[in-house]
Amino acid sequence: LGTHAAVMAAIAALTTPGDYIVFEHLTYSQISRSAGLIGRRTALVTSDDEGLDPEDFERVCAQKHPKMMFVMPTAKNPTLVTLSATRREAIARVAREYNVILIEDDLYGDLTDDPTPLLAEYAPERTIVAGGLSKSVAAGVRGGWLACPPAYRHRIRVAHKMLTGGLPFLLAEVCSRLVLSGQASEMRKRSIVEINARMAIVRETLAGFDFKAVDNVPFVWLTLPDPWLSGTFKNACLEHGVLIDDEDEFKAGRSEQVFHGVRFGVSQPSRREDIAGGVGMIRQLLDEGRAGYDSFS
Repeated sequence: LGTHAAVMAAIAALTTPGDYIVFEHLTYSQISRSAGLIGRRTALVTSDDEGLDPEDFERVCAQKHPKMMFVMPTAKNPTLVTLSATRREAIARVAREYNVILIEDDLYGDLTDDPTPLLAEYAPERTIVAGGLSKSVAAGVRGGWLACPPAYRHRIRVAHKMLTGGLPFLLAEVCSRLVLSGQASEMRKRSIVEINARMAIVRETLAGFDFKAVDNVPFVWLTLPDPWLSGTFKNACLEHGVLIDDEDEFKAGRSEQVFHGVRFGVSQPSRREDIAGGVGMIRQLLDEGRAGYDSFS
């Protein structure tokens, strides 16, 4: 049923109501919201341009005594930051010292072919790696998996069945055939070619502005120039028929940190011409500044 369900099964199996789970200020926030529905509390850890800050993670561990941390070390959604090997090693050390279980979401890592060792290689006894087919093969294929220490395996399987009613056999068969036949690998290659062609349009159109894009990954993190605010820019784009996400969509909880960024994807439109038109409108709004949009009716 996808990577999200797999991660939630691990949370349900290995934590209890009232436990703290650590999240970065900006992350795939659907996990923190879902965890809150089953009584887990959120603890926020700061990040910088190099990703999650191990020293702040240690501070959170000392103050909150969390049971688990959810982290995306490679091409993090939404900022696309990839943690260095040095930081991964430091995070593993802190997690081991404070007995914190790590959930490593590697959904976009499969697209990047990043050579940095997985977080699980530094702390294999406490790290659960989550992956799936929805980003690297096809969005409609909700096939996800976990690789976990053997001691966790049975509890997570039972929790997954309780939360979801069990894996649909037809979906499991489709995913298995795609992978074992080699079709999934071929689809991944074709997807990467198309993603990079679309990213070339983005890079050319937004040249001169502060944005981050990673080869093979189908979204962009755009840092807005002053005086744009994230929510205002989202509304301006929506008024012109362009769908993007503001930074609040990715906040795991209330935060004093402000990033002035927006995220947009390039994989949903069916034609490259649609990408060019949408990114062109984003460029036009950036060039015009706030005078190009009136939020008052």
